[in-house]
Amino acid sequence: MKLKPWVGNLGLLLASLSFAIVVGEIGLRWAGIAYPPPPDPESETLAYTVKDPNRGWAPKPNAKTVWTGEGLVSEIQMNSAGFRDRPRTVTKPKNTFRVAVLGDSFIEALHVPQEKTATAVMEKSLGNCSALKGQQIEVLNFGVQGYGTAQELMTLRHHVWQFSPDLIILGFYPGNDIRNNYKPLEHDHLRPYFSRHFDQNPNQNNPNQDNQWIVDYSFRNLPPKQRDYYAFAQVDRLPQGLVERSRILQLIRQAEITAKQRQYQRDYAQTNINFYKEPPDENWKAAWSVTEGLIKLIRDEVVAKGADFMVVTISDSYQVNPKPKKRQDFMEEYQIKNLFYPDQRIANFGKQEGIPVFRLAEPLLQVAESQGKCLHGFENALPCEGHWNIWGNQVAGRLMAEQVCQRVAAQNSLKQSVNPTSQGG
Repeated sequence: MKLKPWVGNLGLLLASLSFAIVVGEIGLRWAGIAYPPPPDPESETLAYTVKDPNRGWAPKPNAKTVWTGEGLVSEIQMNSAGFRDRPRTVTKPKNTFRVAVLGDSFIEALHVPQEKTATAVMEKSLGNCSALKGQQIEVLNFGVQGYGTAQELMTLRHHVWQFSPDLIILGFYPGNDIRNNYKPLEHDHLRPYFSRHFDQNPNQNNPNQDNQWIVDYSFRNLPPKQRDYYAFAQVDRLPQGLVERSRILQLIRQAEITAKQRQYQRDYAQTNINFYKEPPDENWKAAWSVTEGLIKLIRDEVVAKGADFMVVTISDSYQVNPKPKKRQDFMEEYQIKNLFYPDQRIANFGKQEGIPVFRLAEPLLQVAESQGKCLHGFENALPCEGHWNIWGNQVAGRLMAEQVCQRVAAQNSLKQSVNPTSQGG
């Protein structure tokens, strides 16, 4: 039986394609070219994160891995509560002053060894605080890479209170926290979003009742591979095992991810600068409004639990570059009038609402200029940019400890003036 010409042509095409794939796979292996895909985000076996119904993702309790990204290569160990910290007991030991620090990647500080993080330095430094003399000091690190203020609030509600902290510190990083809190500005949607609902018929006996918060939990039904357009390629739709075995698919995936990273730089070039400026549009006005509302909401919940609260604004690398010309060139290039606008805005909001705010960037800049050293940046990343290096964590931890010590001393003095200790019988 004679085959039709098109059948033969199709067979020849398939044979040629198969031969090309085999040769390509052999060639890529021979050249040592490989781009292993990240762990399947839909599995529960990631190196150190798991799905979380309230926060989107969270560190996995007792997880251990090796950090090889920006910063120093070091072992990452999560404690039994699922945070990058040394082991802690849920029950607070007697005669202990316990601080819980909320924040994002600056607080979690995967980029340096655990004992070099700002919270670890802070815990050690507070041991020299005369206002806390005679007490054990614990500074618990609840920072998680990529978190915004909404996720930090959820961390407080669902994970922090069981540890009975005396003081809650919110480490606020203006560089992306504002954007993280508002869906139209954020590209990674595996997170909750808060919005205000204003009751049209408020209870006159409770004027605050008309200001209610609604939480958007739509991320719970969001397939992980759809969480971030810029982080996933079309190849990721294929079975994970197939991509792990095929160097050609890995190369195709890497090419698409590289292209998307460039697209991200174009799409978010202005967004990543706008936090330095007065809100340029309605989205940024709304993002700031939600962010300030969340800070106040955290304060209210902390006060209701009988604990103390303060905000620390985290420095951005351009704010604390030790070279004045570098800072000036950056401001001129992006038409920035004031590098400390976001810190000053949060501080002014704090004064308005009675929330203590420590602006960390300005004293860090003084240290960086006086020493001529960068507090941000690592050899395997952009120089003087990115996250705090070991020295940056050290200086930040000491400065935060000083602020906490001063606050405790002031509160102790206030308590003594209100309830003076009687002398004699």
